[in-house]
Amino acid sequence: MNSDVSSKQLVLELARSLHACGSPAYELDLEMEQVSASLGHEASFFSTPTALFVTFGGDDTRLIRVYPSDTNLGRYAALFELQREIQENQLNTPAAWQRLSEINAMSEGYGTVTQILSHGGVAACISVLVGGDIRTTLSAGVVGLMVGILVTWLTAQRHQVHLINVAAGFLASSVACSIQAYSGTGNFEITSLAALILLVPGLHLTISINELATQNLASGSARFSGAMTTLLTIVFGVSMGYGLVDALIPIPPSVQLDSPDWFASSLVLVPIGLCVAVTFRTRYRDIPWLLASTLLGYGVLRLAGTVFGPFASVGIAAFVTGVTSHHASARLGLPTAVMLLPALLLLVPGSLGFSGLSQIMLKEDLPSGIHLTATMMLTAVSIVAGLLLTDVVVSRSDKQSLESPTTNASESSD
Repeated sequence: MNSDVSSKQLVLELARSLHACGSPAYELDLEMEQVSASLGHEASFFSTPTALFVTFGGDDTRLIRVYPSDTNLGRYAALFELQREIQENQLNTPAAWQRLSEINAMSEGYGTVTQILSHGGVAACISVLVGGDIRTTLSAGVVGLMVGILVTWLTAQRHQVHLINVAAGFLASSVACSIQAYSGTGNFEITSLAALILLVPGLHLTISINELATQNLASGSARFSGAMTTLLTIVFGVSMGYGLVDALIPIPPSVQLDSPDWFASSLVLVPIGLCVAVTFRTRYRDIPWLLASTLLGYGVLRLAGTVFGPFASVGIAAFVTGVTSHHASARLGLPTAVMLLPALLLLVPGSLGFSGLSQIMLKEDLPSGIHLTATMMLTAVSIVAGLLLTDVVVSRSDKQSLESPTTNASESSD
């Protein structure tokens, strides 16, 4: 049966599989053009979060209906290896199709219980990173576990994503506000944010800005709209939960949090990296590189913050992790996303957008909300600026590495 598969079918299915793993437009289009050329087809690709257009030879256009999905670094890494083998002519079309079918059928690698625990672990760790005390950290961990159970169950029931976001926001806010109302102290804003951090679309927002900056306007605009819609639905659920509890029992003011402690923050970096590995469905053998990038990204951010302002610090951290990820990718044979995305997760501004919209909807504080929302956008731009500078540096180093053998050969011939 595999012998009947054409190379065009292979190209289409490989592109669809990459899109399903969360590949952004600026990577998918370029990578698939190279793969298609190695299979003898001149093709151009145009991808958006909901559609994929492929044109072979200028007159044969195919449309593939696709849907936004979560990032799957384990499957993406396997597809990356398959791409390289196709480009190096190590696999013929039937063998590549068989390999692609096996990759798409591979298990996620992590069980349901592990995924639920990762929600609680990330919530507790994020609470520590923003300066939460022991009570806030424990509350965030418990609420995060509850959100993880709800999201896992609703996802298994195949409910719409935006319904899941509203339900998760309502659960996190109502429980966090109840804890604060009955205990008399706490910070329900931070507790809710930490519990919902894996649903907040900060990474998608940053990717959308990067797509717009690289002239992928259709994909960037669609992804940006989707990210803002997701953020609004989450905050709407939070507002409903807050309103319900506030109508039943007065909620005392939230306590002011202290500045994040260096020592406490360093202790939670490895646990949060492991939880992120579960969230992104990373392969077991790639987890050490994911942890290394997480430590590097946060370490550079804190060190740069002692000298530069917040926006410059974020840009520097994105640049350093970007360059490191590209060089590690070349040496290890891994896609840059394995190391880059987890590091960016601690830099992305989704929490600022969540806080800004919460200020507007919960406290009717329009100036503070607008300020936080503007800060979110500027932070995303800072990250993208660091990534664009990374592309310049990496492309120059690649060009020099290609030119050096020629130079050496000419010198030896002289």
